[in-house]
Amino acid sequence: MAKKNRRMRTFARTASKSMEKRLVENAKKIKKDPYLILPTYEDRVSQKYFDKIKKNLDKISRFNEDTKKLEKLSNKKGLEGAFAGTISIANSKKAPYLAVSKYPTGDIAYAQRGKAEKEKLIAFQYVDDPVLRLLGIKDIALKKRLHVYSWNNGFISTGVDAAPPKDFIKFIIEKIGLSLKNGVAACRDLKPELVKNKESTKKNYLRIHWKSADILFAICEDCAKLKKNTIFNITKYLIEPNISEDFSIDVIGQVIRKLDSKYDTRYLNEYLSGKLNDFDFIKKNVSDREQSLKESGEKMFILDGKSYGTNMDEFISKLKPNKYEREGLEIILDKVDEPVIFDNASPNKVLEKYWKTYGLDAISSFIDDEEMAEKFFALDDAPSDILELVLNYKQRQKILSELPRYSSLPSLAKFADSVSRTYRTFGEKKALSEIKNHPDTTKGKSIAYAFLLAFGKGQDKKWQYSAVEIEYGEFLKDYAKKLLESNPAKYHKALQELLINSGSSENIDSCLI
Repeated sequence: MAKKNRRMRTFARTASKSMEKRLVENAKKIKKDPYLILPTYEDRVSQKYFDKIKKNLDKISRFNEDTKKLEKLSNKKGLEGAFAGTISIANSKKAPYLAVSKYPTGDIAYAQRGKAEKEKLIAFQYVDDPVLRLLGIKDIALKKRLHVYSWNNGFISTGVDAAPPKDFIKFIIEKIGLSLKNGVAACRDLKPELVKNKESTKKNYLRIHWKSADILFAICEDCAKLKKNTIFNITKYLIEPNISEDFSIDVIGQVIRKLDSKYDTRYLNEYLSGKLNDFDFIKKNVSDREQSLKESGEKMFILDGKSYGTNMDEFISKLKPNKYEREGLEIILDKVDEPVIFDNASPNKVLEKYWKTYGLDAISSFIDDEEMAEKFFALDDAPSDILELVLNYKQRQKILSELPRYSSLPSLAKFADSVSRTYRTFGEKKALSEIKNHPDTTKGKSIAYAFLLAFGKGQDKKWQYSAVEIEYGEFLKDYAKKLLESNPAKYHKALQELLINSGSSENIDSCLI
């Protein structure tokens, strides 16, 4: 998991006055003290290599004022050539034309002098930049496996040991924009102890363990939407031979199988190279894990990042369903033969996902009537509401079976009976819809309005009825309500009373079976 070098592209432009002034001033600093391009050090390994560089820079310094010699020396490769070219900028006090190199941190304008590598020239000319000055020694530091740290107030090599200074660690934490607590720098949505234990939470998150600093960074998927790349924002200020030796990077999401390697964090190279930001890195890993689980065909229940294994009952309980939803979920989820994965889900959301496939099966398991099951399944209601209707219907089946049976009712009686039975079967909403099917007569409309009043919906539909129909409807309201609420023994009498009081001469005694 080595950090990949990022290639730079180059083009040219005219230097602005402010840019030219900055490069000239930095060149003057370097002319006076060439060691600014090198980190400080105390270990023997760093001393061995950087002392040698200092000697080579000292040789160039002898010709600080010799323009022709500096021009010749600037054709050298490496730091010596870049140093000679930078001194020439200090002497001429000019840098009117600049080359511009594309870099992950942005465009970098620099003065091309001699034949030294542009990375070395950039390092000298931006010696005041904690990121760009690392370019001057990056090659030797990686080759010799040195650890180098660069920040606003410091520049140090700790040799072959990863040992970031406290001031550098503080600088990085401030740059990342997180607050440190108990060794964890996390966003506001994540608790330090949860991050330490690699525990999953409702939100997937990025977890970076900076081993040498003994610090954990953690950013949830919502905070990661700022489109940053945290590991790049840390490592651009340091040089290490192998990032994976000091940084452990994980996406903590849905717990599937802790010991299954196919669910390990992936796409590390794309993340380290900057091709993926924090958010995309998290999402790509989580998406892969879900897809792998689905392809495995293994049935498992996962809610808000927590796995309940094959324990369907515990999964359902965590959804907090009502009694109707629970019965439906138990039947439907038992039939599902794939992983069940949800975030921030309500019981109805889970039911909706599988309703088209298994909804009719669930309804049929409650009522032994294929025609009625189809009618319930065809309702344009939420699955949770349909299940409530079905289960209430099941409870009322005994009452419905005890209601009087009629052979062939006259139109008014048939209408009133249909509204009443629909209400007892499907509930108020469906009954209100059935009221629209009233006979197109004054008596039929009067009874329809009476039912609307009984349901408390008369005011909403009053404009559809004449004054006579409204008056008769108000008179019939109590009779309509009595029919809706009557028990089987009194049902026939209640229906006959409604008809008689509506002015109908229909006699339904002869229709009884």
